[in-house]
Amino acid sequence: MRSILLAFALASIVPACGGDDGGGGGGGQADAPSNVPAMITVTGTAKEVGLTGTTPLAGVTVAAYRNGNDTDAVAMATTDSSGNYTLTITTNGQALDGYVKATLAQYVDTYLYPPFALAENFDGASLNMVKPATFGVLANTACRANQDSGKGTIAVIVASAPDTSAAAVEGATVSSTPAATKYCYNGTSGAPDFMATATAADGIGYMFNVTGDVTVSAMKTGSTCNSHKVNARAGALTTTLIVP
Repeated sequence: MRSILLAFALASIVPACGGDDGGGGGGGQADAPSNVPAMITVTGTAKEVGLTGTTPLAGVTVAAYRNGNDTDAVAMATTDSSGNYTLTITTNGQALDGYVKATLAQYVDTYLYPPFALAENFDGASLNMVKPATFGVLANTACRANQDSGKGTIAVIVASAPDTSAAAVEGATVSSTPAATKYCYNGTSGAPDFMATATAADGIGYMFNVTGDVTVSAMKTGSTCNSHKVNARAGALTTTLIVP
């Protein structure tokens, strides 16, 4: 089974280290970006990730929200026949400290959190969605996590930098506060492996049975990664990057 993680376009994330913002989910940032354009766009493609490959998904509702307001979308779009979407966001001069949500009937709701607020156009925000049965294989067969349907799951990529020089970090361990009941990683084959104890070359890790405001972190000898918050919703897949 291929990775189900949503991929970020690293070049579009504010290139500054950030920590815990103390708010209700979302990436913190050390310094507020200046000269934020009046409008920014977020573009990407939605695909179904199955046990044998990926398929573009049409008709996915994609919406961007600011943290702390889960009801009023700042932009909304629907994917076309090739799974592509574009969100046009009015910033009012403020970086978007928030997330993207993808929904489609018969698929697990998916949330995409950047590690920092977005202050410029964000290209390549892939939305890789799974059906409940595929998610069950990931959580309960491949990772043996005994996932509670009333709790959430977080998938992360540990990356070396928040810009185009980034590479996935191998050999990192991930953690969350509150703690997940199970941490899992992809193995060398690229599929989730309950016996893996750290990230493989793809930098991907999973955190099971976490709900609400969760601080995500990563550690590797000789490296320091910033922590940031996401909101892990019950029955949904939440995804993010962890970077220095």
